[in-house]
Amino acid sequence: FQGKLWYKLVSQKSEGGSLTEGGGRAWYWDESEVVSGGLQLIEASTANQIDLPILGRFQCTSKGGIRITWSSGAVMRADLELFEAFSASIGNIPKGTVIPRKDLLERRVNSSGIVRFLVNYEPVGQGWISSRIRGGKESPIFEIVDEFDMIEDDEEESVDTNEILSCPYQCAELWKKKYDQTVPKLSQQSMKAREFCTIQTYEEFKELLSVGVIGNMSPLDSDSVLSRVVTSISNCSPSGSALECPYDLLCSALFHALKGHNRLHDADRSIHFIAGTPGAQEAAASKIAHIPHKFPPLKALLARISMLRALNRRAKYALPLYSLRPPQEDSAVIGGLSGFGASVERLGKTRETVSLEKWVQSPSIGRRVRNCRELLFTSIKRDLLSSIVEATTTPTSLSHDEYELPRDVRTVRVNRLKARQAMNSSGETARRKNSVFGQLQNELRGWSATALRRGYIAKGHGGQKRAFKVKMIGEGVNDYSGPYREVFTDAVREVSDTGNSASGVLGVLDPSPNQAVGVGDNRNLNIFAGVKPTTSEEVDHCSTANITEEEKTIRDHFSSHLLKKNEQMRDLEDSLAFLGKLVSTAVRHGIPVDLNLPLGTVWNRLCEDEVDALESLKEIDFIAYRRLKDSGIPLENDVSISDLLTRQQQLFNSFAEGMSSVLPVEIFSIFTGTELRDYFCGNQEIDVELLRKVVEYEGYEENDEVISFFWETLREMTLDERKLFLQFVWARSRLPLKESDFDAPFKILKDTKCLTNDALPSASTCFFSLSLPEYGDKDTLKKKLLFAIKNVKTMESDYVTNETEVSEGWRGL
Repeated sequence: FQGKLWYKLVSQKSEGGSLTEGGGRAWYWDESEVVSGGLQLIEASTANQIDLPILGRFQCTSKGGIRITWSSGAVMRADLELFEAFSASIGNIPKGTVIPRKDLLERRVNSSGIVRFLVNYEPVGQGWISSRIRGGKESPIFEIVDEFDMIEDDEEESVDTNEILSCPYQCAELWKKKYDQTVPKLSQQSMKAREFCTIQTYEEFKELLSVGVIGNMSPLDSDSVLSRVVTSISNCSPSGSALECPYDLLCSALFHALKGHNRLHDADRSIHFIAGTPGAQEAAASKIAHIPHKFPPLKALLARISMLRALNRRAKYALPLYSLRPPQEDSAVIGGLSGFGASVERLGKTRETVSLEKWVQSPSIGRRVRNCRELLFTSIKRDLLSSIVEATTTPTSLSHDEYELPRDVRTVRVNRLKARQAMNSSGETARRKNSVFGQLQNELRGWSATALRRGYIAKGHGGQKRAFKVKMIGEGVNDYSGPYREVFTDAVREVSDTGNSASGVLGVLDPSPNQAVGVGDNRNLNIFAGVKPTTSEEVDHCSTANITEEEKTIRDHFSSHLLKKNEQMRDLEDSLAFLGKLVSTAVRHGIPVDLNLPLGTVWNRLCEDEVDALESLKEIDFIAYRRLKDSGIPLENDVSISDLLTRQQQLFNSFAEGMSSVLPVEIFSIFTGTELRDYFCGNQEIDVELLRKVVEYEGYEENDEVISFFWETLREMTLDERKLFLQFVWARSRLPLKESDFDAPFKILKDTKCLTNDALPSASTCFFSLSLPEYGDKDTLKKKLLFAIKNVKTMESDYVTNETEVSEGWRGL
């Protein structure tokens, strides 16, 4: 484009092991830089062996050839342009030499307006010659040779001069024809999938669309299911994109998922597809297992999927142009719940969803998009969110030394030695003050949200974005990205820690009633910590006799704002607002957090989705849910349960307020609660097979015995042990959802310094690498690895700490 060859870095290797450092930016070569041999192919392809036909205007007009007439001959250069630095002279064609038509490869006009020919001259090779001498009278260098003068008795002319291509489409069509004749035949599986998916006419396509709705579901609900299925299958593809996932993978995974659950349509029972990627089949099966309805024919489902992909291709470019929260929607009664015109469901400011129809709900394209949010592929919505996050990133002035962090990137000091002792103490005040979470809250208290939206990538830091630099007091480590990720992981772990009691160690999050008593399906969830109010601080639930129905509706909507606060509640709200800022900063910089919060009372609220109060209660307190179901008492009439949900809503508002200063929360409304939770928290399971897909070995081979021992040991670990392992090697406790989300490979290095079984494994969290000694048996490897991940709590690998720094870290302990 405009004389420049544009490209984007998709993957590269650097010393830090980053695969995305510098990725996503637009780079280009000037055409003067793209010389012969300047670009080298790193992978052979059949397509590279077929020349692209050139347009007629770029072909030589001579039917015979040319004869060099200039006394000094014709100078051959390496490039079309005549810059001496880039287009070196590679040879000379003597006067009188005749170059036949078949050796005249191209005819071009360079930037100086000089007609030049790409010729093949056997003594020299390929090179460019000019038609005239520059300067002076611009005398011609060669003359056109008549066609009949070129034909000799012992030589036949084999060049077809009748095929003149006038447009690029003809060139592409001719190239595709040659390509189809050259490439090997598609595999039987791909051919069968291609034939099966082929639709001959538009009428057939419309007929398939009409019968492609699942069972008795509405078209919207049916297509929402298919959208989730396509997203789950595409997560197992190399690209990770639902728009680029090949149809043969979709067809095979969907076929075997339906077959495994005995949901195949009668018309599909006679066909058979070879099993593809096991992960894709399992992912598809998990999305259709809970659907009791009868499924239509597979080809009809694929037709609906093709329609969804066409919709998403257009949505990819259209969504940035629309306002998902237009101004006319912010016109709710009495100025909205926040007092400045926000819509009633904005960020879940209320838990009341029964009477939303009584509020002003202006129609808009944004509302219609939100109502159809499940039709949009998760990758499309994530791309939109990522583009907005990138656009709202605070710019950073560069340092004079590219290896030094700029002055705008300030240093945050964290004493993990003091935090570890405080977390083991019985004093709640000491825990809140000296924990990593408390230290970060104190260090960042005066920081504006602009500083947290910074996303600086330092050279040699593995592509890790950051808002600040971390100084680990008393630990011999430099922050090349490992310590930065470590403080987020440590802070969130402390907040979620419940110890051996029924309340959180820091008093910010508590275990849910289901977790505390060990009942229900969701026993790992935390809820916002409860503060026991006095009777005078409660909302008066009984004083509703003398108010109108409209006043009662407004009161219910504002219930979470009517609760009175004490000093303890204000401190808790401050901590939750900071927690919202902290997790948003982590996610903004590509660090998933291990934060197990309820779907109904948190994630669905964040995306402004409809929430069933009873289902939300069941998720966190199954016993209370069963009591209500058995008694038949309306939830609003049970004061204790109603107040539990109201308190959670009140505290959620503070959590969401903290998020809104770092992330564009308005865009959350196009996500579902599950998608938003996965965006923040990543993969809840540590998938060993996913980790194997991104591993690289240095000093080992994949089939080495010690490598087999390692993967077997990792599979045998519990989820908590795998989290410890991941924090040991990468300073985080959650994996990304799919292979394409990894920003660095997992490296296993052979430790050549430790040659005995007594040595422990070591890791570099900055570069996601594990140094593994060559243990002689699996039991030894398992014992040493578990000891390392459970007992190594400090980072000491970069330099030897001096006495002053050690004493500072241990001061007061």
